[in-house]
Amino acid sequence: MIAFDADVLSDIWSGDPELTRRAAEIPVYEQGVPVVVVEEMLRGRLNSIRQAEAGKSKLSIERSYELLEETLDAFKQVLILSYLSQAQALYETWRRQKISVGTHDLRIAAICVSHDTRLVTRNQRDFAQVPGLDFEIWD
Repeated sequence: MIAFDADVLSDIWSGDPELTRRAAEIPVYEQGVPVVVVEEMLRGRLNSIRQAEAGKSKLSIERSYELLEETLDAFKQVLILSYLSQAQALYETWRRQKISVGTHDLRIAAICVSHDTRLVTRNQRDFAQVPGLDFEIWD
């Protein structure tokens, strides 16, 4: 199983040819997205809507809502990996070990370890610090 981090997933969904090709080589039933990545991406879309409403965005309100719909539709196509109690236990253990990784990234790592899933990301600096995490860098 492969799980996509938000950085890689958004580029795939934006049509990056190389990342799209690489993702297409992985069977759909082997692809997943940690629920924390879903949260991050939805927060970004909702923030875009708020900024458009306030007139502080380069995107129109119509385009902001269109992107939200596209994101929701795209998430219907992939397996969402849950944040289980095992993931929370790993997260708490790593926090006690003072691993210097942001909350969301550490939760994403915990989800991947608890689901025995390889994470595809660009963030080697943070994820390399997490014990037991299987990850792959896609540039």
